[in-house]
Amino acid sequence: MPLRYAALSASGTFDGLTATTVGGSAVDMGDNARQKVRNLSALVTVDAETTSLTFTGKWQVSNDGSTWVDVANGSQNAAGVVLATGTGGADAAVTRAFPAPESAYGWRKARFALTNGGAAGTTSDTYTISYCFRAGP
Repeated sequence: MPLRYAALSASGTFDGLTATTVGGSAVDMGDNARQKVRNLSALVTVDAETTSLTFTGKWQVSNDGSTWVDVANGSQNAAGVVLATGTGGADAAVTRAFPAPESAYGWRKARFALTNGGAAGTTSDTYTISYCFRAGP
């Protein structure tokens, strides 16, 4: 199974967006007959430059690639942890890896998504979502 690094990359800005969820590219997890992906994680980089802007990440799953369902975090369904908060200056970009939850492997598609909050974004509030995994047959 070949190792894929930073595959299916998607990037953009939160220019003019408030309380909006933006999804990364969909990962084809496989169908009923075979699993295509193992050891999936999202490689996420965000740069929150706008004062009070926050980025929170979450995994989502789908069987049709158009209707996405948030995956609950753990047995207590805890809210996603804030990944970055803007302070109105030249903040450094934050990069983190987020392992896919076990339940994602029971769906046809999975993706990582970011939600912004606190303030409207600008062109300097950027994100990149890509994936690392072992690809199956």
